[in-house]
Amino acid sequence: MVHLKIFAIIVAAGKGLRMGSKIKKQYLCLGRIPILARTIMQFDKCDQVDEIVLVIPEQDREYCQKQVVDPYGFGKKIHLVDGGKERQQSVLNGLKWVGDTIKLEKQTIVMIHDGVRPFVDQTVIEACIQNAIEYGACVPAVKITDTVKDVCKDLSVKKTVDRQSLYTVQTPQTFRFDLLLRAFDHAVKTSFLGTDDASLVEHLGHRVVIVNGSKLNIKITTQEDLDLGKVLLSET
Repeated sequence: MVHLKIFAIIVAAGKGLRMGSKIKKQYLCLGRIPILARTIMQFDKCDQVDEIVLVIPEQDREYCQKQVVDPYGFGKKIHLVDGGKERQQSVLNGLKWVGDTIKLEKQTIVMIHDGVRPFVDQTVIEACIQNAIEYGACVPAVKITDTVKDVCKDLSVKKTVDRQSLYTVQTPQTFRFDLLLRAFDHAVKTSFLGTDDASLVEHLGHRVVIVNGSKLNIKITTQEDLDLGKVLLSET
């Protein structure tokens, strides 16, 4: 039997402009440890994950190696890959690296995770892996409980949206490697730009299933998110 290979592709190639900081958000510290390093830790301690691919800005290679990777003694192999101008291109760069590295594509699972989601837990990671193995494509999501309004450009309410079937989607979005690569190829051929990786698989016509995410699995993009992250860290 061929061993199932699982890669975690952690995407951290953005500029983080919404944070309003001179330091890119992925390198800001939570409890004296960079956010990105804390994110890596979650996948490094997952026994099912074989290797980690870190997609970062090209000019950050040396900094990231010395400040994020080297100081924390990670047990898994961590590979640095240059990102692109858009997130979709960055993910594709990570996929191409995996494709150039492995031989048996259908025996490979890839997890695409935001570099600034450091509070993803092992239960979510493992559920995503198992469902991706079974169904080919899986995303963690949380059911919306707030009332949702459809709003006009002038900020007047158009209507209240039925929230019964609405979920907010998180990462790691997890797929069979060959399926996700086909979805990216199809997106390029059809000039499709998705809002997340799963939307590309949906555009291909393949079913995507949902597993329970966590409200603690926050994405740190603003100062308010960083403040919340500090609170969460103090309570863990």
